[in-house]
Amino acid sequence: MVNVVISQLKKGSIQNVALFSDGAAKPLPPYVVVRPEAGEASNTRAYRISAHHSAGKLDELEAYVFKELDALLGGSIDGQDGSRYRLYPHGFSDVASDTEGGTIFMERIYLAPLPGMALRGASKKPGESDGSH
Repeated sequence: MVNVVISQLKKGSIQNVALFSDGAAKPLPPYVVVRPEAGEASNTRAYRISAHHSAGKLDELEAYVFKELDALLGGSIDGQDGSRYRLYPHGFSDVASDTEGGTIFMERIYLAPLPGMALRGASKKPGESDGSH
């Protein structure tokens, strides 16, 4: 699934997209790093998308994180094997600076149901109840 996410992100305005790797050399900005993580619920997988831009490019960074990422990952995504995947936005970080890489960055998390599992409550609108208490 992480390869599907990376392939989808490469269709956007930032072509330099890589899988997270500790100690990996940082590319020139702008670039995106995808880090798969455990989801908050046992039936999900989280994908932390870290978008990096040069200092002074806050408007471009925010446009990418809040608009373009949703356009790229917010609907159904077709995998290379013909499978369809769905990701759900699940929070974001504030702007931070990476002094080592000389960039500013923001993170956005998307959740994906594990195969054969439904993601409960993910499609509801903010403030809408899922019927549980």
